[in-house]
Amino acid sequence: SRVKVMPSQSLADFQSRLAEVQQLLDAHSALTRLRRAEAATAGGVPDLQNIGQFVQNLVTPPGRGRPAEVHALNSAAIALLSAHLQGFIVDLYKEVAIGTLTGRVRDVEAVVGTANLRGNPNFDNITKLFASLGYPGILDGMSWQRMSNAQLKGKLRSFNELRNQIVHGASSTVTKAQVSNYLSVFTSLAHRLDAKMRTQVHGVTGQYPWPAA
Repeated sequence: SRVKVMPSQSLADFQSRLAEVQQLLDAHSALTRLRRAEAATAGGVPDLQNIGQFVQNLVTPPGRGRPAEVHALNSAAIALLSAHLQGFIVDLYKEVAIGTLTGRVRDVEAVVGTANLRGNPNFDNITKLFASLGYPGILDGMSWQRMSNAQLKGKLRSFNELRNQIVHGASSTVTKAQVSNYLSVFTSLAHRLDAKMRTQVHGVTGQYPWPAA
């Protein structure tokens, strides 16, 4: 039977933290429903017909668009996703360092301490970070269904550009669809990067840095 591979602790933590991003998306939907419901009762106490419309608007999933009331939620979700993605990259780097260097260098923490762990999670920074442990080009060739390697590089680039605009106060348009797409892409990226580093550490050391199930 096929062996089920356990995620690293880094990936498990990342998956838990992504729930916070999803909460913002859920709040987006709830707030949009509320605004529609309020609009249905504008002008005074609703009659029975308006009550029916109020309930319908409250339970109907919001459509596409960018209401002013929810724009801040979309921007916050992008900033939060960026922070959690960077946290995952750093945590995974540390797990890979421990798995690779334990018993081979005197002080693993000293090696980790020399790495640049503050850069945004863009293609070059992720690549350089793992290359510092002897794993070059970890994102090269990474792709999956409907996501070529060139598209992945483009997603990382556009995401970081959007994140920088948000945190530096520049005017930017952020939709819920964008947040959902980035959330999906980076969830897939994290799973594939996690599995790839597990295999590569095994290739170097003969041992897996985190076990199978």
